[in-house]
Amino acid sequence: MKICDLAEQELPNVFAAGLALPGDFNKSASTIFGGAHAGMYTGTQAWAKEIRSEGIEFEDTGIRHEEAKIKFATGVAILGSEEQYDKVEAEDVKVMEKISASLEVIEIQLPTEAARNHFRKQSEIVRQKLGQLEPIGKLLCKTWIGDDCDEWDLPRDTYPIGKPQRASAGQDYGFWVEESVLNECFIGMKIDATVMTLDIGITVMDEVHESMCSFFAFLPNELWMERKPKAWRWHKKGLAEYDEGDDGDDGDDGDVAGEQDADDMFDDE
Repeated sequence: MKICDLAEQELPNVFAAGLALPGDFNKSASTIFGGAHAGMYTGTQAWAKEIRSEGIEFEDTGIRHEEAKIKFATGVAILGSEEQYDKVEAEDVKVMEKISASLEVIEIQLPTEAARNHFRKQSEIVRQKLGQLEPIGKLLCKTWIGDDCDEWDLPRDTYPIGKPQRASAGQDYGFWVEESVLNECFIGMKIDATVMTLDIGITVMDEVHESMCSFFAFLPNELWMERKPKAWRWHKKGLAEYDEGDDGDDGDDGDVAGEQDADDMFDDE
């Protein structure tokens, strides 16, 4: 009953947070540094122009590169150090690491009054181009390591170790996030995301794959998917064999199926 009450409270927030994250500052950084949002602006796409020429109007998605540069630089100028801003202005920022991370929200820091004033003043300067700039606070997270079945069915050569590189346990992250987005988040919320670390000491929430309730857990039948189905190799005359190096179910059913001739398994006569 306690979980049901908690679910009733958290599920609407999880849905809203999933739509709001990662926020304009992180999307801007992702656009600039070749992340998931790079090249996603539809306004300059040829196919979008063609559709509009046919009289079909739709709202642009993504962030223009010029807009992304202004929003990212403004955030660093207000919340960062002079050294960080100088490197941003010189366009001398590199991505040090890009990993998958399961995160748990441990603290939400809303923008300070000083930060609000700075963003308000900066908004007056860029109002004609970008409109109102939203003040930024901080979303503090720690890595949440749980058994999972992420991307278990992808080809084994997709990642060098068979899985995405993941953040290690006990690691803390701090993300600069807009106030309206922070208001949708809550302590204990779980986030499955891709995180980029820049060489100026800023971590970017590049892409949010899923947001989850505080009580989220994988069920045993989901965890079983981690033990991948055995891989098949097709040989001459349609004979199929399991890959010897692949882990899989060691039960009787798997062994019997592995020894069957493909002609028997797929006999149409």
